[in-house]
Amino acid sequence: MSFVINSAVPEALTPELLFIKGSVSLWNYSIPFFTTNVPLNFAEKYFKLFEELPQADTGEWTLEELFQRDISWERVDNEILAYLNSPTRPQFFNSLTVALMPSHTQSLGGDFGPPIDIPPLVDAGLGKSIGLGGVQIQFYGSDVDVPSGAGKLRWATDRVDAVAVDGQHRLAAIKRFVKEAKRERWEGAAVPIIFLIADERIGFRTPLAENDPSRTVSALRNVFIDLNKNARPVSPSRTILLDDLSIVSVSTRTLIGRSLGDTADEDRVPLSLVDWMTDRNKIDDGPFLTTVTLLHEAVRQLLAVPDLQLDEDDNSVKNVEVWLDAILPITDAAAREEILSQVRTCARLQTRLSWMPEQIKILQQSFEATWRPQLRGLLRNYKPYSDIWDYAEKHKLLGPQFVNLYVAQEAMPAKSGQERKKRLVEAAMQQTDGWTLAKRYEAPLAEIEEQKANNWAFKVVFQRALFRAFVNVIRNPKSYSPKLEGRGDAAGLFIACMNRLNRAKLDLVDAALKKEAFWAGSGLSADSTIEFTNAGAERIRAWLEIAFIIHVHGTAAPTFDGIEAWAAGVPAKTLSYLMDARRPAYKGMVKLAVARGLDGESDKPERYLKVRYEHLRSILREA
Repeated sequence: MSFVINSAVPEALTPELLFIKGSVSLWNYSIPFFTTNVPLNFAEKYFKLFEELPQADTGEWTLEELFQRDISWERVDNEILAYLNSPTRPQFFNSLTVALMPSHTQSLGGDFGPPIDIPPLVDAGLGKSIGLGGVQIQFYGSDVDVPSGAGKLRWATDRVDAVAVDGQHRLAAIKRFVKEAKRERWEGAAVPIIFLIADERIGFRTPLAENDPSRTVSALRNVFIDLNKNARPVSPSRTILLDDLSIVSVSTRTLIGRSLGDTADEDRVPLSLVDWMTDRNKIDDGPFLTTVTLLHEAVRQLLAVPDLQLDEDDNSVKNVEVWLDAILPITDAAAREEILSQVRTCARLQTRLSWMPEQIKILQQSFEATWRPQLRGLLRNYKPYSDIWDYAEKHKLLGPQFVNLYVAQEAMPAKSGQERKKRLVEAAMQQTDGWTLAKRYEAPLAEIEEQKANNWAFKVVFQRALFRAFVNVIRNPKSYSPKLEGRGDAAGLFIACMNRLNRAKLDLVDAALKKEAFWAGSGLSADSTIEFTNAGAERIRAWLEIAFIIHVHGTAAPTFDGIEAWAAGVPAKTLSYLMDARRPAYKGMVKLAVARGLDGESDKPERYLKVRYEHLRSILREA
């Protein structure tokens, strides 16, 4: 039998590849794979990076479909391409994992469909052709699919995309190397490949329902994250975007728009307002209101999922049940029992709490009904955020074009960024008469950054504090005031309180208090520099909760000297607690006094505390 790759085929079909098939079949999944090797120029020509797929720059890809998109071109150029070009080092690549997927212009994954008419491969011993849409597979010695064995495959390039789901940086370097190096440098070199084909006809199995449109993408995404976890640490934001078995990550994603073109979803924050593509966690420039990692922190605090080593002999099952009813209530009896059954199974096996895909969906639905409206409402209705949101809507900045231009210019390395920017500009000029980079990108970006200037809302330390205070309030409204009706009432009053601080210009970084900055000793150090620390976030969080209590109680809010005697029940205790000498607000004033050399004056921290409290009270206590 011949093992030579035959290149004399119609242009629409790839050359045939000899493979050995295997399968990983454990528990609820079965993932078939096909092992082979290909010349470097085959990989360059027939394998694709995500950004090379149709309309990758302008298409309205869903968030789940963006999981494999971004490439660190700096790593490609400075590390991998340099490695391939080194004359003094032996070069070797481990295998690339490539998923064969049906081609679509606006989505990823799905069914291959019925086989197309491809002439069978002619080779002694090959059985009949097995067709999966545009993929053709033939086994040696068999007319049907077998769990393992050798054979040949090829695919129609206009119907199937071969996308790297592991090794995309290596593939990007190979493509550059083949295009830029002399032929004799790469001719004869090959790279090992593992093909994944998610189709039931060749043994693919998943616990997700057959009518679930995300079943193939979900499986491939989980394969991708597991491969990268073991090979190289996955970035925090990418982990959040990929992980389908963490209720915190899944809930975080339900806050965010499904695609860059999905701008009118009243349940989600538009994807173009959330930085999901970088890990810099910085929002004081650019078009973003928040980041995936900041939202994830907020959701993690809100849900406070029990991280327990479950055991049937202790109260851990009951503790999870109490948590579930308080944080993620499930009204459907059958669904609730399915969740509790999984908890009992984990306890019986004495493992940590974990969920199956269908159970994650049940918990996700509870999060969407219970908490998502409040979290989205904060970003939609707090004025600094709503101003940017409204401006972006008015000037049509929420689609793919604007944010992709920003990423190309500001977040990508110079060479690859300029290439992508050029493509985007050319496409925009062809699609829209009179479109110019200055008018439709540079001017709006400058306006957004002007709106952000000097505003605490766009400093990560403040947003972290804002989310923490907000979560504390909506998780336990009655502890702040017995008259609060529930989480929706508390959320609305919290946002109204923040907007009153905004009108009073107290959410500016340099907000004035007599002769000094209001935020000195909390978010600002004595020399007026921002403290980007967890301690700084905790001090700001405490002051936001103090402001909320004053706002809720209005004219009934006590003077500073009357806090201890305030006969309003639990809220008085909360206010006393927040301003106790052992708590962040007071400690910040101590730090300020020390920095100013006034730590010898024992009453100074309390005086600092009092003047700030009374300033808040003068602004917020009016009905």
